[in-house]
Amino acid sequence: MTGGHEWIPRSGALRIGQRLRERRRALGLTQAELAGRAGVAQSKFVHWEKAGLPSTIATATLDALEVALQVPQGWLLSHDMQPLPDPVFNAGSAAAREQGGTLQARIPPARCREIGPHARRLREELGLSVAEVARCAVSNPTLLQREKGTFPKALTAERLRAWERALLLAPDQLLAPPAAHPGLRDGRWRVVIEAETLETAIRRVAECLATGGRNLVRPEQPLDAKAVRNADLLAHRYGIGAHRWPLVDVAVAYGITLSHAHQTIAGMIVRAAQFEFDIAVLDALVEASAAGLPSTTAVADRRMRDLLGPSLSMERAAAFTSEVLSQRIARADARMAAACTSIPQ
Repeated sequence: MTGGHEWIPRSGALRIGQRLRERRRALGLTQAELAGRAGVAQSKFVHWEKAGLPSTIATATLDALEVALQVPQGWLLSHDMQPLPDPVFNAGSAAAREQGGTLQARIPPARCREIGPHARRLREELGLSVAEVARCAVSNPTLLQREKGTFPKALTAERLRAWERALLLAPDQLLAPPAAHPGLRDGRWRVVIEAETLETAIRRVAECLATGGRNLVRPEQPLDAKAVRNADLLAHRYGIGAHRWPLVDVAVAYGITLSHAHQTIAGMIVRAAQFEFDIAVLDALVEASAAGLPSTTAVADRRMRDLLGPSLSMERAAAFTSEVLSQRIARADARMAAACTSIPQ
């Protein structure tokens, strides 16, 4: 080193340029991206990759290059090819480099080949079809190719995040070591239901069951007419919704038979076994009821009424917890227990 510079022998220029190029490609970065991280002009960096390095290079520039390349200090100019850890890509940090609304940073090809089969297994664990996940803005054939580790287009941070959202994953979870889907527990899809009242929570559970969980994958998409109808039918079973007339009239309003309505409701209740619903307002209701649940159908306690909602009765709440969640509200009386197995329509 002389005056803050490193000497580059002519005989090593070709080797160093090749290392620059291969490591950059392993990181999934363009020449412009790597040059920007290292603080050098793109044209100069392109020249360096072609073995057009100067006779000396500033130590600070060399350090910045090695940081950008995610390599140990001294690796770039060393004579021996030292083993390197796999490149690290962090989609969250890539968001800080957002350009024009698009996350341009690319995932290294080697990581993509690992991500594909990992993503397929997580999709299968969730019980989602290819079509359901492909709604993240790719076609079915493209998703199938991705899941085999083949990527027709470069996988950018933006595309990775869309894929993760479709699989209900947090940022960077597809890049994590293979593991069970974090949303699954004992083979059941864990769903957190946030609501101020149990009445609202039941409606959201009904929408989840009516779509088989698809509304969780694409929450910004409105429910289709069939899903709305089925959610209404299940909510009506627990006395929730705009319809206060008997189920047969609700069925007629939707143009289906009473038998069809019963079958639809029964199918959604069976489907509930695939989910584990985490409902904070229900936990609060259980805690309040444990302190002293009224033995009559009317709920006098103001706290209980606030938690139930304006329309939901304790009997219907108990029926919901028994049928859909397979649990009982603490200290429910005999009439509530009976209501769990037979609700008048």
